[in-house]
Parts: sequence; structure tokens; C-alpha cells
Amino acid sequence: MRRLVLLVALATVPSLARAEVRLDGAQADHGVVVEARVGTELFNLAATGGGTTAGSTLSGLQGGIFGGYKIKRVIFGLGFDIARVATGSSTSGGGGTTSTATTSILFTPGVSVAILRSADKRVELFGQFDMGFGTTVGDAIANNESVFRLTYDVGPGLRYWVHPQFAFGALAGITGAFAWDFRNGTGGAPSTTTSSGLTSIFTQLQFMGVF
Repeated sequence: MRRLVLLVALATVPSLARAEVRLDGAQADHGVVVEARVGTELFNLAATGGGTTAGSTLSGLQGGIFGGYKIKRVIFGLGFDIARVATGSSTSGGGGTTSTATTSILFTPGVSVAILRSADKRVELFGQFDMGFGTTVGDAIANNESVFRLTYDVGPGLRYWVHPQFAFGALAGITGAFAWDFRNGTGGAPSTTTSSGLTSIFTQLQFMGVF
């Protein structure tokens, strides 16, 4: 019986060693990445297609999730963001209420690269670039209407590894959001296309785990 237990223990040790995360200083050398992101726009630089003029602004918080893979200094993957906006109005005197809601869906491939690292590799300066593609659906979108969205963000950030598998990051840079609204003509009316765009300064907080 003792020999059997010893054999099982010897067979288990290599598998446990393989399961350990390989380290690169104070952080995981490679692994699957799961990241939560929260950000906001601080300042509008330019707008087209009837958007807001340049000036200071503070938009609502925007969140999303990102999943990918880390190989040494490089992290790449795909982000997903969904946002729902609802508006309503009511009329006194029994006029009733009206409400509309739209949902924006965005898929965002992205990559970040650690440019500079501290000696213990707990702190690093990184650069990030994301490019998003998506659409908007909802009550405010007509049956003969389709919306295509394109976004990007680029900028430098700082990341701190509190544990070899967990890190906090902060990013600031330039973001752009563009939309094309396609309406098919009905009843002999011509088809129309309306475009809009907004370029802004943004900030973002990141909470990342590597497994």
C-alpha cells in the first residue's frame, strides 16, 4: 500500500509542476488574458456630420470586457462592448407616455505591447491600439434602416502587477467613433446615407488576470 501511494505521488508531481504559471520577473510569462475595462471621454477634438463641436465634455462611463492571450510583452485578443440607451417622455392630462431604446454592439480586436519595464517587472509602460466594428439596433431604428459603427483608440498606459497573475492599468489617448446610417428608399423615395464622427481624448482603467 505504501508503495502504491509513493508511486501515485511521484506521478502527480510532474503534472503539478506543469500546471504552475511560468513567470517573467514579477508577472506571468504567457497565458489566457481576461480583462475588464471602464473608461470615459474627457475632451472632444473634432466632430463631423452634425456632431458636437470641439470643447470640454465628460461622457458617461463606458465598460467592456476583453479576452485574449499574453506572450511575454505582447497581449492580443478581442473585446466586446454592449450599451443600451433608453429615453422616455410623458404628456400631462392623460396624453400617455412614449419611450424608445437602442442597443449598441461592438466587437473590438486589439493589441498592447509593454515598451518599458521596471527592473523587477512590476511596473510597465505599454502602448495599446484597438479597432472596433459593430451596429446599433432598437426602437429608434426603422425597419428600412441599418447602422454601421467603426471605432478606434490608441495611446500609452501604465500597468502595475500586484500579483504575477493580476494587474491594474490606466490608459489615456485618442479615440474616434464613426457611424454610417443607411436608409433604403420606400414608396419610390431615394436611398440615403448619413454619416457622423467624433474624435476625443479618453481615459480608461483596466483590471486584468492571466491564467
